[in-house]
Amino acid sequence: MKAADVKAQINERIIQALSEGKIPWLKPWTENGPRNLFSGRQYTGLNRLILGLGPYPLSFWATYRQYLTAGLRVQKGEHGHGIIYAGRTVKTDTKIDENGEETENKKQIRFLKAFVVFNIAQTDYQEKGYKLPDIKENPHLLGCDAVIHDYTGRQSIRITAGDRATYTPQTDMITCPDISRFKTSEHYYATMFHECVHSTGPRLDRFKRTDPVCFGSDTYGREELVAEIGSAYLAALTGINSCAVVQNQAAYLQNWATAIKADADLVMYAAGRAEKAADFMIGTSAPVPANATGTDPTAEVTA
Repeated sequence: MKAADVKAQINERIIQALSEGKIPWLKPWTENGPRNLFSGRQYTGLNRLILGLGPYPLSFWATYRQYLTAGLRVQKGEHGHGIIYAGRTVKTDTKIDENGEETENKKQIRFLKAFVVFNIAQTDYQEKGYKLPDIKENPHLLGCDAVIHDYTGRQSIRITAGDRATYTPQTDMITCPDISRFKTSEHYYATMFHECVHSTGPRLDRFKRTDPVCFGSDTYGREELVAEIGSAYLAALTGINSCAVVQNQAAYLQNWATAIKADADLVMYAAGRAEKAADFMIGTSAPVPANATGTDPTAEVTA
């Protein structure tokens, strides 16, 4: 694969992500970012960004040849991701002057080299019993887990691992990266609280399953504000240290300023709905509306 082809592929994927309302450089789950499985070296720059857009819960990557050398095989039908290595080499030119003396002229030359890598989840590592390297672990906080699992269990909401944080109304499912991939445990729980608040939307009649909850829509902007305020409220109720999280939330909301169009009335609306959502999650509010169990498809409520 040529470097130019990889750059075109990367641009296409980033544009696609932005069109879906995903802003990958705002992800809080970057502590255990994409890295080479065998060297342990973390991918940086654009490679870190593009591999972070993948749908895989594991952060280990390698080339086809590296897997083959380790006795692993990429599963049939899997497609790799193009990345770029930016390197330098030194070119030395030797010239002979009119007196017959040799002179050397050294020049640094930059180059781009393209590689194709596959995520470990695309291989047969499980069948082969391959042991993955240890990664940083964040402790589970029992009080936060109790709030989340009591609520999702009571409402029969499924939770699954993935590379993005989202609530999908159609399947009534929350997707979130593993806690080990976040900067801190607090960032993980703030993200989970955020998605849980989103899941109260159709249950508390903030939006119907047929409403467009997509990037740029009025519903999307309102929902993001409700979910962020609700997340902060639940963080306070569970007593987690949310200093860094609040700073992240402030930056996050600033990026959605044009979509939210935050005026005083909207903030009052969002704060009231966020409190109701948090109370509903911890079981201190009204029962579920009778019309909240529809199965009409709608877009995911992401991030």
